[in-house]
Amino acid sequence: MEAIGADRARVFDAFAGSGVMYRAAWHQAGLGYVGCDLRWFRDGRLAYVADNRRVMRAIDLSSFNVFDLDAYGAPWEQALILADRREVAPGELVGIVLTDGAALNIKLGGMPKALRQIVGLTGVPAGGSRSLHDLLDMAIAGLCRRMRCKVVRRWGASGASGAQVSYAALVLQGLPPRA
Repeated sequence: MEAIGADRARVFDAFAGSGVMYRAAWHQAGLGYVGCDLRWFRDGRLAYVADNRRVMRAIDLSSFNVFDLDAYGAPWEQALILADRREVAPGELVGIVLTDGAALNIKLGGMPKALRQIVGLTGVPAGGSRSLHDLLDMAIAGLCRRMRCKVVRRWGASGASGAQVSYAALVLQGLPPRA
């Protein structure tokens, strides 16, 4: 949020949960916070209690410039909705936090349809044919193509458990108009 500017940040937290990220960082967003979760938490946060995919398709995403897509599984369906519904103005900065827990599924030969779509794969690659790191890089590149922006800052980490969860925080900047 510091890279976006806390005073200019407005957060949409697609997997708000019990508010761990809100208490750690998102409460500092100068322009506000809106969460979304299937459960209601009695803690005073402004939040939709609904399926985040439906909410993301129904609300104006242009008023947000930080998106937390911290899924327990794969965040790619929400990332596709974001890419299709949120134009990034030339020079505008947008933050995206991704948590991808689809590694085990991929190792067993499965791959979420939305991940295949954002990466540009037409079929399911054989298990282990691409490294998880390469797939994450390809997915971020696909997201940037769809949103007409580039990565200007990136942080990443991998979970320590056998689930091999990948974490990425991105600051994207809108590209100049096409000539």
